[in-house]
Amino acid sequence: MNSCMRFFGVLALMLACVLNSSTSLGHSPVDFLEVIRVKPAQVIEHGVETRSRYDSMKKESSLEGPAYFSRGVGAMKRAVKSPRAYMNWFVIKNPTQLPKRQVDVLDMVRGGTSKQLQIGNAEFLISPSQLLTSGAPDEIPDGLDIYKAYKIHDGKSVDLKLDIESSLGSGKVSVGRPAYLCMPAEEWHHDETFAVTHPNDCFVVYEIDEQSAVSTFNTIDQFGINELKGASLRWICVRAAFLRDKSK
Repeated sequence: MNSCMRFFGVLALMLACVLNSSTSLGHSPVDFLEVIRVKPAQVIEHGVETRSRYDSMKKESSLEGPAYFSRGVGAMKRAVKSPRAYMNWFVIKNPTQLPKRQVDVLDMVRGGTSKQLQIGNAEFLISPSQLLTSGAPDEIPDGLDIYKAYKIHDGKSVDLKLDIESSLGSGKVSVGRPAYLCMPAEEWHHDETFAVTHPNDCFVVYEIDEQSAVSTFNTIDQFGINELKGASLRWICVRAAFLRDKSK
């Protein structure tokens, strides 16, 4: 099956999902995100309380980073949505030990061929951010939540060549195994509460061929302004939606 047929097949599967369940993919502010390993000028160490769909109560998370930075990119003949999404990834230093669980998600790469994923502990908290340039930063897209990235176990490689418009230019990347499932989470930070706006939206993070991505840029997020030095393009996030939770 060529890439065009695969693309329209995935769209058909997504439409069927929308018609047969309450899950909707139409409102997502971003389809694809590249993920770059970074070194911050100032390492942030901070505690926040979070709660995702798998937490019975809010939990304290000790964060350190940013370790990665992501930005919205174009792929599979889809242009970058505006305003562009930017996110900073913080390592969760004291992850809660969770039993492995099976979840079903529909994403734009695997389609309906393999919806089941097995996830474990949350390893990152992903916070919306803004890129600082000479002008005013873009607004954070409506519907972009805070996410927790859960480790995927026993994920099979999709072995797909994906057309992408990344920060390194246009080209193809080899998409491998799924590494993380990013699900939205409530967050309590000082006196602020960040609610989940779209609980059924998520991202599947895939390994790609690692490429050098050396650059320096400034971002601002809930923890303040920081200078980040990029090292390598590591992963790609693909928009997805929950179908069924087999742990419940």
